[in-house]
Amino acid sequence: MRKGLVILMAMLLVVPAFAQKKSKAEKEAEAKQAYEMALECFNNKDWVLVPSSYTSLDGTYESNIEDTYFLSAEKTQFFSQGSFVCGNSYTNVADGTEYTVDVDKKGKITVILRVNGNYWKGTYKITASPKTGNEADVIFTPQNGDTRRFSGPIVPVAGAKYTKRSSPK
Repeated sequence: MRKGLVILMAMLLVVPAFAQKKSKAEKEAEAKQAYEMALECFNNKDWVLVPSSYTSLDGTYESNIEDTYFLSAEKTQFFSQGSFVCGNSYTNVADGTEYTVDVDKKGKITVILRVNGNYWKGTYKITASPKTGNEADVIFTPQNGDTRRFSGPIVPVAGAKYTKRSSPK
């Protein structure tokens, strides 16, 4: 019995060593596909970014595990929720006063989003590159208050896992 347990443990340790690793070309192809999906989402105004990390107001880099913090574009309206995403604890809704998507020669995407809602006013600058796939960096400059920085994947609204509270303001 003990010998069989030792052999089973050894197999569990050895098998992952033989698992296939993705080649550089496969990783680049996956990143390119994710990047193209993000660009399509931006162009269609159909995306959600749930931050995976953010910079706190004291300048420390923090991880985010909450699905209740997000920034989204849903055709004609934009939503935000969470203090480090929009500077308040409400579920905010606004019409975008400006929404531009620019792609430079190297493929870097820059999205400028200006929002003007009841409790939420400011400008978001969202950047993504072909090398990082659908991972985007965001700088939010509110009309009043401190600039906020966060990053996370851009995904279509239909495929996103996030919790939007009811009664946006």
